[in-house]
Amino acid sequence: MISGNAYNAIFIPSISNYGSFMGKDQISTLIIESDVAAQEHLKNLLGFYPMVSIIETASDTDVALLKVIDVNPDIIFLEYPVKGKTGKKIIKFIQTKLPNTTVVFVSKSKKYAVDAIRYEVYNYLLKPLVKTELGKILEKVQPDKQANLFNLIDEIIEKKQDDHRFKFTTAKGYTLINPNEILFCKAEGHYTELHFVNKNRELTNMFLSKIEQILNPFNFVRISRSTVVNKNYIRKVFPTTDTLILSVNGLEYEIKGSRLQMKALNRTDFE
Repeated sequence: MISGNAYNAIFIPSISNYGSFMGKDQISTLIIESDVAAQEHLKNLLGFYPMVSIIETASDTDVALLKVIDVNPDIIFLEYPVKGKTGKKIIKFIQTKLPNTTVVFVSKSKKYAVDAIRYEVYNYLLKPLVKTELGKILEKVQPDKQANLFNLIDEIIEKKQDDHRFKFTTAKGYTLINPNEILFCKAEGHYTELHFVNKNRELTNMFLSKIEQILNPFNFVRISRSTVVNKNYIRKVFPTTDTLILSVNGLEYEIKGSRLQMKALNRTDFE
């Protein structure tokens, strides 16, 4: 049980959309093609595949840019050489901002295949497009999309599990703190000074013993009557001098401990 000075305030990312995520196995596409006949031909071919739910079109990269941002397509069929003022920059934009989007070069000639490799685009279709070749790309993208979705869900779950924050009363009011942000805590009379990994400090009107009780499940350890440290940042232990080194962001902090507690610490692991 934690007193009114601090309570376990766990902030959890919303996972209410899991159901819609799981059902969303459809594929969205964007065709960037200046030739109207070629654009219609590709739209008709995509219409044969029930997994394709969205087919957006653009006549050049300038028009396409807003659609790329708005639709966030799973596949972009890009006419090559590209048309539009944004030109080849859109390829880098897609790869940087939408890393899970598959880019497919669509060209009249094989001679641009070298350009595709240079841009790290490994899907290349020749005009006129053939349904079987298009199907191979769609069949590859669908499981990749599902794998990306599961990875996203895993990340959300991991963040949910790790996102513990506690409310500490300070001279200015209160602050919400994740234990991983704390480097060490030092008793200052009836108060405790919290030292953070970003070099900031906060003085809270809680006894060190109460803070130790709160932080102990998060890999903290008392090394003296006045100091509790985050074991995740311990880099060196010197039993002969009863000191240890905390290291974070290229900075090192030498902390003095008591002989008894430093011996106990030296017998433990740091996992």
